[in-house]
Amino acid sequence: MAERKAWSDQDRLQALALYCRLSFGQLHRERPEVIHLAEQMGRSASSVAMKLSNYASLDPEVRVLGKKGLSGASRQDRLLWERFIADPKSVAVESEAAWAELDPRGDSAEADEDYTGSEAYALQRRRIGQSLFRKAVMVRYDTRCVITGLRHEDLLIASHIVPWQARPESRLDPANGLCLNALHDRAFDKGLLAIDDRDRIRISPELTGAAPNGRLKAQLRDLDGQPLILSPRAFPNRDYLAWHFRECFRR
Repeated sequence: MAERKAWSDQDRLQALALYCRLSFGQLHRERPEVIHLAEQMGRSASSVAMKLSNYASLDPEVRVLGKKGLSGASRQDRLLWERFIADPKSVAVESEAAWAELDPRGDSAEADEDYTGSEAYALQRRRIGQSLFRKAVMVRYDTRCVITGLRHEDLLIASHIVPWQARPESRLDPANGLCLNALHDRAFDKGLLAIDDRDRIRISPELTGAAPNGRLKAQLRDLDGQPLILSPRAFPNRDYLAWHFRECFRR
């Protein structure tokens, strides 16, 4: 059995990185990623699973979905979580760096893929960044689709406004994200949906210019000109939205 020891700041950042990669139902000691992190830390899988469940108790996304974690979060856990909510981009960068200190071998998320060397590291780093970005966006938007108001973790996506590849410095900025359901995320990604300078949903003429040929297409068309469902504190960066409208929207 791994010897019990105090949690360092580095340990907490690594646990946060893993927490953001897993769903609520995966926060247990038999999960391969939990076991691997525990081995890297020299801890028991139960200890790591408990830390992940402590984070869950602080996570408003978990509460919104009617779930709850363990109530034993330490003062240091709470301070890290509060810092993540206040400045998610900086904490995401720190968590990426902490995760990079781990030996990536044996990570089940990549176990069945043929990646080697620097390519494997780059893929792993990107996945960590994306999972931290998703968590920050979900918290920012109260785990609610900004178009439909839908709340279901399996149907919601943290959509980059400016794509991952286009502006590296904005990859982890939650203001570069929208919480969208899977259908509208796809439409947004393909330029069939955008947000104009009056904060209205705009639908491409490719969908509005002809008679609808199905219910979903008709529903998309009916969104044209409607406002987003947002609170003032959660509005995305308008420069990012303007870039998407200019560069991606199919007029």
